[in-house]
Amino acid sequence: MDLQQMFRVLWRFRVIVAVGLLLGIMLAFLAMVRVNLTSAPHFSYRAQPRYESTTTVAVTFPGKKGNNSLNADDLDTLRNATTLFVPYAMGNAVMAELTKNGPIHGKLFAVQGTASDGSTLPIIEMAADAGTAAGALNLERRHLAAFQKFLHDLQLANGTPANQVVILSPVSGPLPAKLVQGRKLTKPILIFTAILVLTCGLAFVLENMRPRIRPVEDKAEDRHVEQRAKRLSA
Repeated sequence: MDLQQMFRVLWRFRVIVAVGLLLGIMLAFLAMVRVNLTSAPHFSYRAQPRYESTTTVAVTFPGKKGNNSLNADDLDTLRNATTLFVPYAMGNAVMAELTKNGPIHGKLFAVQGTASDGSTLPIIEMAADAGTAAGALNLERRHLAAFQKFLHDLQLANGTPANQVVILSPVSGPLPAKLVQGRKLTKPILIFTAILVLTCGLAFVLENMRPRIRPVEDKAEDRHVEQRAKRLSA
């Protein structure tokens, strides 16, 4: 089937094609946008972009600038303390402290840093994900402050000796948030394409179901052949 014939078929069933296009556009729109007529905003994206702000903090002793000047025993102590404190970063107590300054609109992460050989380090990698760059940065700052306050209060409540108290000293960050994932358009595009293909397919099916009308020239030629056959038989 050439392009001209294809366009003739689509034009012949243009009403069906138009309805299919409108339906595809509407369904693709609804797959991308959430409609809420009862409250504002009435339209909002279903999938939000993801921005991430990160912080690297060293678990160290007060008055120490980094851990490079510490001996092996002190480093082991700090590694063990880091392993002990990392789960608290995502614990209920830190989350409760965090919510004192506002709701948590996003996701939080905290893991212990590792060296290239796989050994653990007295480092905690923290991150906050949110729908806006400002929201991710603000959430990361609040998370770090809440974790630092919790760690201070915990050691104070446990009566930790002054020479064993550790602090969270930021090495870098909280850094300005970066876009890690934009809005995905895959689903709306697939829906629109599927509706368009089905609509065109329906048009061609209806075209094939139409009765074929033979041209007048073909009928005249058939009559001429029949008359000639009669003369020959006579």
